[in-house]
Amino acid sequence: MLASIFTVALAATGTLAAHTINFTSNCPSAIMQIPGHGVYRTGKYTFNGDVNGGIASAGRSCSQDGVPCSSVEFTLNGKYSTGDITLIPPHKYSARAAFQMTPGGSSAVCDNANCGPKNAFYKPDDYSAQRYDPSPNAGINIQITC
Repeated sequence: MLASIFTVALAATGTLAAHTINFTSNCPSAIMQIPGHGVYRTGKYTFNGDVNGGIASAGRSCSQDGVPCSSVEFTLNGKYSTGDITLIPPHKYSARAAFQMTPGGSSAVCDNANCGPKNAFYKPDDYSAQRYDPSPNAGINIQITC
């Protein structure tokens, strides 16, 4: 009986998706918050299981929520992962922000305060700025340059 429980538990953990986030920035206040996982600085991180509601930001002085800076928001899960650049107030342009979903490659870049709704959210319904990746182990590469 114990062996059966162990086998089921091992099989369940073996099916978790692994998501890699590569966050690079030359900005002094570069910060990334991942609810349920913590607050991080630049680097490469791999998480087993879903990463929901992450936000990476950089500028002169950003809170862990990315305010008032350029920010990349993302959710990585085993079903459908997404990322976007947000300039929805109280966020505002503070640095060039770019990201690329992996392995699919969809991406966005915002290199000025008027980069447009195809590149960044300025209001909550700018959905053309959102990028997707259906890969079970989707990841994201984020670059914010001051």
